[in-house]
This record gives sequence, C-alpha cells and structure tokens, in this order.
Amino acid sequence: MNKMKSSTSKTELARAPLASLLDLALNDCTCGRAHRVPTREVLLESGALDRLPDLAQRYLSDGPLTCAVDANTWSAAGQRATERLQQSGRPLTVHFFDHSSRQVHADQHAVEDLVDVIRNQNCAGVVAVGSGTINDICKSAATITQIPLVTVATAASMNGYTSAISALTVHGLKVTESCGPPAAIIADPDILASAPAKMNAAGFGDLLSKNASTADWLMSHNLMGEYYCELPSAVVEEAIQSCIAQADAIRKNDPNGLKTLIEALLRSGISMVMAGSSSPASGGEHLISHLWDMTAHWTGRTPAMHGEQTGVTTLVSLALYERLLALDSKAIGSKKVIPEYEDLTAFENDMHAAFRDIADAVLPFARRKYLDAKLLGARRELIASKWDDIRQALSGVVIPAEQSREYLQSASAVHRMEDLGITKDELSFAFRYARWIRDRYTVLDLAADIGVLEEWTDEIIQVVC
Repeated sequence: MNKMKSSTSKTELARAPLASLLDLALNDCTCGRAHRVPTREVLLESGALDRLPDLAQRYLSDGPLTCAVDANTWSAAGQRATERLQQSGRPLTVHFFDHSSRQVHADQHAVEDLVDVIRNQNCAGVVAVGSGTINDICKSAATITQIPLVTVATAASMNGYTSAISALTVHGLKVTESCGPPAAIIADPDILASAPAKMNAAGFGDLLSKNASTADWLMSHNLMGEYYCELPSAVVEEAIQSCIAQADAIRKNDPNGLKTLIEALLRSGISMVMAGSSSPASGGEHLISHLWDMTAHWTGRTPAMHGEQTGVTTLVSLALYERLLALDSKAIGSKKVIPEYEDLTAFENDMHAAFRDIADAVLPFARRKYLDAKLLGARRELIASKWDDIRQALSGVVIPAEQSREYLQSASAVHRMEDLGITKDELSFAFRYARWIRDRYTVLDLAADIGVLEEWTDEIIQVVC
C-alpha cells in the first residue's frame, strides 16, 4: 500500500507521477475523508503487452482465467494477449461478447453472460481486452464474482479504466453501478495508436468534459452542501492541460500524444475513486449524453461514442453556465416563482408522456427532484442568497464554450450535433429533460430552479448546431 505522508500537499500529490497515485492510502486529507486507490499497477509503455503474464501472476489468483474480447479487440490485442497467457501455462477461456454477430452493449445481459462463463469455468481472474464497453462489463462481472481483473486498454477513448463505477443500461435506464477497478492495467501506446483515430479523439472529448462536471460539483457543494474535495479535481487538472498541448499529436494518432492522453484519462478515473463518486467527471453534460443513449431506440438511431457525445454536450453546459453567471442575485431574486407543474399528478403525467417506455425507470429519480410552489420558492431564495459565492467559486473553473470548441477542433474531436446523428429536437428534449434521470444536482437543475431552462433552450443549444 502506497501510504502518503501527512506533509504531502494536495498540489504535490496532484502533480506527482501516475505511479504515486496507485495503490494509494491517504488518511488525513483536510476534506475529512480517507482516499483509497485500489489499482496497483499501470504499464504505460511500448511492448507492455508482453508483460501480461507477469501481471497475471502478481494480481490474478492461481487457476483458470477468462479473457474477454470482441472481434475488434481480438485483432487489436486479444489474440496476442491470449497467446502470451497460454505460453505462460495459464488455463484460459476466451469469451467473445459479440458472438452470433450480436453487437456488444454494456447492459445487464452482457454482464450476466460473462458471470455465467466465470462461474462455469471456475475462473480465478478476468483479463479484459477493450475500452469503454468491455471495461464496464468486465468490472461489473469481476465484482459480482469477487475475482480480480486486469485490463488491456485498446483505445484512449474514455476515462473509466481506473474508475470504481461501470456505466450500464438496466431496464432501459443508463445507470452507474459501484464496482471494483482493475488491479492492473496495460496501456501500450502502440496498441492505442492502432485504434481508429475517432476513438482516441472521443477520449479527448470525454476528458474536456471535466471542466463542466467540476463546475457542477463545485456549484452543488456551494449551494446544496454536497461533499467536495480539491484533490480529485487537482489530480486531473494539469493532465488536461498537457493533453491540450498535445492536441495535434492526438489528432494524428501519434503514440506519444496518446500516451499523454491515456495518462490523463487514467488520472480522471482515479479522481472519481478518490471522490467516492463520479462527480469530478460527470455532470449535466453526461446526463444529456446518457439520455441520448436511453432514447436512441425511439428513432432507431445508433448512439455515437460516449466521448463524442460528451464533447458536444460539454459545450452546451458551458454555454449555459456562461449565461447564468452573467446574472446577478437581484435578477434571480426578482424573478417570479412559477412551478413547472401544477401538482405532483401533473408532474408524473408529464414524466410518463415524456419518457414513454422508460418512464417507470426514471420516475424514482425524478420524484426526488420534484418541487411544488413552496419548495421552489425556498430553493430560489437559497440560490439568491448564495449566488455571489457561487459566481466567485466558479469564476476560475468555467471556461467559455468557444474556447472548449477550439480545443476539440484542434484534436479533430466531434463538436457539432449533426456529427452525432442527433436532431435539434432530440437535443432540445434532452436539454430540458435529462436532469430528471439522476438525483444529482447540475447546471440543468440550477437553470430550471431559477426559471430559465426552457426559456433559454433555443439560444443555448445553438452553440452546437
């Protein structure tokens, strides 16, 4: 266990090499909580895949292993991974998620299938070869079966490799479930460079969303008293700036640029583990993206990659923050309190009409946010009383949407709604309704409580049209 000294400052720890954050135990943080990082080793170097048997010996129990892949990751690194493990003498089962030509989805069915394989083969450990979808499935299955996991990253496409949550679709609802992170990770820049450039550009988009999500976390802390710690945010902040400086190399799928990107994404996942939630890396921008995933079947649309979507939705959140922070407390306090719904029955009727076949899954979260006239009035007074503090706290966090757009463009990352296959109506719907799918308080809730969310819809979403 890597026990940090009490004299180590947050700045020093945030700037420390990635290895200093692994297997971390920090017991005396000024936030009052202990911070633990379960991932014990990351191999971030060319040729790292050859060392997979050594990692398996150190972190996976003796006995048979399951190597989880799909057709794409099999050719990228899965075949070589299985060969290395077989040569070391480990009994091995290969599980293809896309068997029978079925597209891979991170849902409860994929998790259950892998759990069955693990239990039927009496496996002692899992080797996940892939990126977002495969990583989420394997983390959940390994947690359920209580066996360790080693992950071989095949793209720098998202920040979930080191996180302690998995994003799954359960009964039509996009949810995040607690799980154990991998014990060790292989992130060979040469393998990452073999992935389609758009996947790594999506990772850049996912990383840039941290500006908006951190703003939500800090705003909720100042307004609602949510737990907040500077350390998780600081852990990824400088890494983001390094990626921005490497945007051209990332655009070219250059291994050196991707090494910088994957380290930043790993740090982002670690920041979530430190915080004990996804708050440092997931806010209102992620809710819009999740709702797009949840409603894609309404039109038959195939969802874009997670990082592509969050790159676009980050621009929406930042534009909304810019407009909100231009208000003063008098403007907020003087706005007439008009509840969105006449009563709870009207609210639930609208939720059923809006969310259709997924309404029953959404309602338990939505009900926790419902405010009648009295509660809305009290919330508005609270916002007005704390508005100056909120504006001051966010002044150094929220960057202009146009600046973030320039960063996305420099890495050839998606920054327009049309490049996602999203219509203006779909964006407008998600902007107005995404806040109801989680009980987390974000900029979308803030705008709604002030009474401007629907009023500003057309203006705000124009930033990505």
